[in-house]
Amino acid sequence: MPNKAQDDDLVMSLVELALARAPEERERYLHSACAHNSQLFEEVRKYVEWEERMNGFLLEPLYPAASFEPTFEPEELIDARFRIVQEVARGGMGIVYEAVDERLERRIAIKCAKPGFRKRLPPEVRHATEVSHPNVCKIYEIHTASTDRGEIDFITMEFLEGETLAERLRRGRLPEAHARAIAQQLCAGLAAAHRNQVIHGDLKSNNVILTTAADGAIRAVITDFGLARRPEATGQTVRSGAEGGTPDYMAPELWKGEKVTVASDIYALGVILYELASGQTPFRSKVTVSWDERLSPRPPAVNPKWDRVLARCLAADPARRFQSAQEVGQALAPHSRRWLLAAAAAIVLAAVSGVVTYQRATAPKESARLAMLPFESDPNTATLTDGLSRDTANQLDRLRGNARTSLTVIPLADILRKHADTTGTARALLDATHILRTTVNRQGGKIAVHAYLIDAHSGVNTKDWSAEYALGQLHYVPVALAGVVTETLRLPPLAVTATVNAAAQQDYWNGLYYLRRNSTVDKALVLIQRAITGAPDWALPYTALGEAQWYKYDLTKDRSWLQRAADSVREAENRNPDLPQAHRVAGLLQYETGRYEQAAGEFFRAIELDPGNSDAYRWLGLEYQRNNQFPEALAAYQRAIELDPQDFRNYQFLAAFYNKRSNYSEAATYYRKAVLAALNEPDAHFGLASAYMNSGDFPKAESEMRLAIGLQPTITALHTLGVVLMYQGRDPEAVQYILQALMIGPERYLWWMNLGTAYRRMNLISESDRAYRRGLELAKAELINNPRSGYLKSHLAFLYARTADKPSADSEIGQALHLSPNDADVLWMAAATYEALGRRDDTLNVLRASPNGVVADVSRWPDMAGLHNDSRFLQLLASGQIK
Repeated sequence: MPNKAQDDDLVMSLVELALARAPEERERYLHSACAHNSQLFEEVRKYVEWEERMNGFLLEPLYPAASFEPTFEPEELIDARFRIVQEVARGGMGIVYEAVDERLERRIAIKCAKPGFRKRLPPEVRHATEVSHPNVCKIYEIHTASTDRGEIDFITMEFLEGETLAERLRRGRLPEAHARAIAQQLCAGLAAAHRNQVIHGDLKSNNVILTTAADGAIRAVITDFGLARRPEATGQTVRSGAEGGTPDYMAPELWKGEKVTVASDIYALGVILYELASGQTPFRSKVTVSWDERLSPRPPAVNPKWDRVLARCLAADPARRFQSAQEVGQALAPHSRRWLLAAAAAIVLAAVSGVVTYQRATAPKESARLAMLPFESDPNTATLTDGLSRDTANQLDRLRGNARTSLTVIPLADILRKHADTTGTARALLDATHILRTTVNRQGGKIAVHAYLIDAHSGVNTKDWSAEYALGQLHYVPVALAGVVTETLRLPPLAVTATVNAAAQQDYWNGLYYLRRNSTVDKALVLIQRAITGAPDWALPYTALGEAQWYKYDLTKDRSWLQRAADSVREAENRNPDLPQAHRVAGLLQYETGRYEQAAGEFFRAIELDPGNSDAYRWLGLEYQRNNQFPEALAAYQRAIELDPQDFRNYQFLAAFYNKRSNYSEAATYYRKAVLAALNEPDAHFGLASAYMNSGDFPKAESEMRLAIGLQPTITALHTLGVVLMYQGRDPEAVQYILQALMIGPERYLWWMNLGTAYRRMNLISESDRAYRRGLELAKAELINNPRSGYLKSHLAFLYARTADKPSADSEIGQALHLSPNDADVLWMAAATYEALGRRDDTLNVLRASPNGVVADVSRWPDMAGLHNDSRFLQLLASGQIK
């Protein structure tokens, strides 16, 4: 274990929290917070005693409070551009000014640190500039001003007029509809921040501004992302009080001195939701109450519609909370919006068993009245909007309800006659339940279309969609907007028939045929691109192109293919966003970047629109598997096979499912079926070889892998043959095959990791170290794109261990086991990591909790020879009767 007494952030945070208590309570608190770690306790107590003698020297700002003169003065021109109007707010560390950006002629806010605190902004703010969401205060830029006190960093951001949520709640509880609307918006804004790797750290009702949107609805905006840090902080440990984390909103783990995480933000969100539901915070205790005392009693119930969600947000154990703010929003959503998630397992299992019908798995029938407001435009697009409004209204009139939702589209003529041009007037005058609001603006040489589908009762944007078109492409807009409505309300999409020449059609269908094999994806790319050239208005080839490009990424891990796939899907969605093929590929892209909940939603919609296609079921099975929903995953894979028994990938996915569960014999059964479905497909033989390797049959594994390489020498097959040879102690041969894979490229962290191990076993230490470090660089870069992959984190942990970064290795393997506790690969890598760290007891603890197949595989890996001679491991092997 790392020495916590050497963690300066942890030590100083515990010092701060102890000093916030009455003197007679400090020692008891430290015993509790240090969890009987005597070294940490002594280190913290030493600072506490010294701080008591020095009267707060460590915790005070660099200058006394009396010297807190304003940083900027009214009418002062900053950076030759920003004219200060007035100071509008002052917090624990920062000052906010109203200002005018004279270059862009817009009203803005400026925020900087108070004098006496650091003059430089923390790195977190630079990440916060990437967040762009209507429920997050937009940070425009970071600037540096030269003043008589030296250079000072400041940020320019959106100016918000309104009051804080805390101020509003002090006047009394909000109406239920308003509270729910604000809750949904906060969930959406926080989810957007977390997707951009930005953690707030000091989320509270005082950091939420209630303002008014352009249509008159309430708009809740989260402020102060990245700024809730103590003076001169170097880590992310939260401090209580005015200069850091606010006690009423601090998760229990923060009171213990741990780092801020998504989970601690979810806890703070739960406190705000509790305030919205009840008008007060759940724990109305003083700072002097210790963290463990906050764990009981549980906050009182306030509302049956909120209590279950609140209890999970406020769980003392971070692992028991919602995993994302989006999940919180989905749980709070009205039944009509969350039917898909609540009934997802029933839909899939019903499709397999035939016992439950689709309609019984969905929500009861509801009514929707849709009003499309006249399009808004800027002076450059005013001549376009009347025609686009009329054409869109005509397409919306063609929409129909289904067994779940009856739909009435309010005629555009009625909307114009009654001047119902806002959400409020459309709701009041026309009894609209949903409002489609669209803006059209010219941006450079493109026309930008931005649409919002608004729940008229709550004012929440249930869908926010945007696209850019060339002037000659505007005829796509009406169908695209109809697709926005059908997707969001789960209605049947428009039946759109494109005029396509016979040659383009033939190229498209031939491209789909070649797309069914990994080895022929390049042929598919050529044919599908030719279909697009021959029929540029046809949306379907763009979805196929995106899928082909995604498979190229999956085969090569070259991220440029991922961007190309995203561009192709965007082209398809610009023409029609509610195509089942588009949803499937969009789901793949979401999954690859760790947005698993969004991916599941895309797959569900694809199944809803095209229940006879196996692809969405196959990918949905992978999403269930990642979420440890194994019965549902198995059902989805079986359904995919039932729908298309000729697609070898359906067998491959089910086989990989059994591989991950360390059921190698069952995996081999389905890999063999994949081979029978595609005898000349290299990946089918590769899969079967991996099953043989995992079960310890190395001669068969080597034979199948060489057969795969003979069909096509892919980098994956070359590398894996190297691993098979490593199992057999043939490291010099293994190195040659792994180097071949790296020469073909693109390089992968796994290739370098195994190369490093082979070199180390050959006693080529410098080569080994270089290989491990290159693998570490690549793994860290990949983690940025998908930070929720337990598989990737487990390999990153091993690479940290081999490059002597023990604290990082310990942190990453802990997270990997939390994310994927039943993944055989993760358990295997955890054992390897703990061995590399020299922590045999932890290795054995992991293996005791692992399936027999993992233990057997570890017993065959030559790099763990030291473990193989441990009597405790031998007893473990014997107790499981493992061969």
